[in-house]
Amino acid sequence: MTTPATRTEVVDAADQSRMRPLPLKIHPHPDETTRSFLHRLETANALHPGQLRKTLRRARRPWIETLAAWTGDNPQVLSLAMPQLRQRNETAVPRSKLVGRPDRTILGTACRHCALARGAGRYVEIYTTHERVICPRHGLWIGDGIQGFTDQLPILACPDIIAAWHHHKNLITRHSRSRVRKAFHISSVINWRWYDQFHHFTHAIEIYDALAADQPRHSQSQAMVAASLYPSIVSLTATIASPFWARIAHSRHPNAFLDRISDEVTDGWQPRGAFDSLRHWMDTDWQPTFKGADIVGSPGSTRYGLRPRPLPQLTAERHMQQGLNCGKSH
Repeated sequence: MTTPATRTEVVDAADQSRMRPLPLKIHPHPDETTRSFLHRLETANALHPGQLRKTLRRARRPWIETLAAWTGDNPQVLSLAMPQLRQRNETAVPRSKLVGRPDRTILGTACRHCALARGAGRYVEIYTTHERVICPRHGLWIGDGIQGFTDQLPILACPDIIAAWHHHKNLITRHSRSRVRKAFHISSVINWRWYDQFHHFTHAIEIYDALAADQPRHSQSQAMVAASLYPSIVSLTATIASPFWARIAHSRHPNAFLDRISDEVTDGWQPRGAFDSLRHWMDTDWQPTFKGADIVGSPGSTRYGLRPRPLPQLTAERHMQQGLNCGKSH
């Protein structure tokens, strides 16, 4: 007859067996999702898909302890590498090591060349930040429109994209990450809506043509369209993020703002009408809302605690609808 004490011993023995090191150990890619890491761990050890996740759910220990036993990595190393583990166990990493670090909240894919160089294979799913749309080391687009490593397209044929990325980072330094993140989202909504209406303006078309000539197999991809629009999105972001130009945009005399947009983004055309996406923002001053902090705060701060939540890659219509909904809420 099995007594309660015996049953406890059996459970403890099974729990201990789950803590044994796996034959082949792999290390996490920076900012990798637990789903991606477990998939790579299962593939390396020829396990059935989902087998390790089931084991983690049955175990009576924190995930980070079991993963550390399987891989041989220090729990603090795993926690620093994977934001989701910090969410599950905030005591695993001293807060002082994370203060000021941008919060990773957007689901994306790591540069395939960087992933291969780290021995992680070609496809690694990561949590990232809104400005990490290119890999500057390998010249690949890894931003909007990327579903897998085959969608990552070379952008070295278009230096304007790289220049826009540097401009994007400078805007964050100048205006703060939170302000630029909101302005970038608003600008994306507006530019994608314009693209839906009339396939955008000369600058974006020239970038698209250059990318299509260099990478014809990507010519119909959403990633190529997103990369082509990126410099225009950053240009509009710079104006929206500026407190000076934002005040003019929402004033009774926005002509100076419209002239600036006409010169820098829209080829001399000025948006008109209540149904235009830019005029809608000017009239309503709608603002997107994001869950979680933009950066990690100091110990004891309510801004601390990385809570990565994937933001879906929105199509142009969903971008616009979100903007209209935000406008109604104001």
